[in-house]
Amino acid sequence: MIQNTSASHLQVRWLVIVNPRAGSGNIQEHWPLLKSRIAELLPLAEFQVSTARGAATALVAAAVSQGIRHIMAVGGDGMAHQVVNAIMQQSTVPSTAITFALLPCGTGNDWIKSHGIPRAWPAWRAAFLNGNIHQQNLGQIEFTNRQAPRTVYFLNVAGLAYDAYVVRYLQNRHSALPARLFYFWATFRCLFQYTPPWGSLVYNGKTVTRAFYTINVGIGRFSGGGMQFVPHAQPDGPDLALTFVEQVSRLAVIVNSFRFYGGRIASYQPAVLAHTTRVEVLPQGEDKIAVEADGEFLGESPVVITLVSGALRFVGK
Repeated sequence: MIQNTSASHLQVRWLVIVNPRAGSGNIQEHWPLLKSRIAELLPLAEFQVSTARGAATALVAAAVSQGIRHIMAVGGDGMAHQVVNAIMQQSTVPSTAITFALLPCGTGNDWIKSHGIPRAWPAWRAAFLNGNIHQQNLGQIEFTNRQAPRTVYFLNVAGLAYDAYVVRYLQNRHSALPARLFYFWATFRCLFQYTPPWGSLVYNGKTVTRAFYTINVGIGRFSGGGMQFVPHAQPDGPDLALTFVEQVSRLAVIVNSFRFYGGRIASYQPAVLAHTTRVEVLPQGEDKIAVEADGEFLGESPVVITLVSGALRFVGK
């Protein structure tokens, strides 16, 4: 469902949160220009900088308690992940009382691909001015971090096993390569260090106990700089998209890597695609299966992922 607000969203208070380190630090260089452009669009905008993990939580909670109901993130998928989690964690109003927007400036911009949100400023500005408001689902993840239980939300894709291994490897690493090439290089490099962990995957009344190469659970369709492990995902659909691949040889991964793009994963025989509303991943023996969401490393199994229907209201195309 799309709701058009015309220009009403332009004349209200917005909290704009920027991560100057996003885009490998490129935002910091261009922030004065971006800030002036946003201020021209949104004369009542209030600007805040968030560099530390978790800083957005306090910024959003304070803004919402003061009556702000429109929040923009400036950055990539990681910044969107942080701000959306802050929206879900505040207790002043329901999440659907808040309108979210993302000005995509990071190295990872996969969430916008499922919605056709432009990245270039002129096209993004035109789409934002249209004021089309969409709603999509979120995923809720319960997992373990340093032996303590935690809960977070994701707006795009959660990856377990190899995907989380690569994300953990990429933490605090930067490159001048485009995000898609950098991630592809990392997936190739990590392939020769990775040992698929054993675990049990529970979904739709089935239990699969194997060593897993990858497990992906999607709200959106794209991850890893344009890969499509969950091409059957529907952001506003009735369920989560699940794809998993049991342990396969390194050569098989390399030879079939082209299938990870363009929605062709279903043509890879070892891949299992399904729809479900709940996914549970349990450890087997001493093996732990790691988990990431929206490109942010979280922790490890046991993991429970469930659907939160229509929880995110956002400005789209």
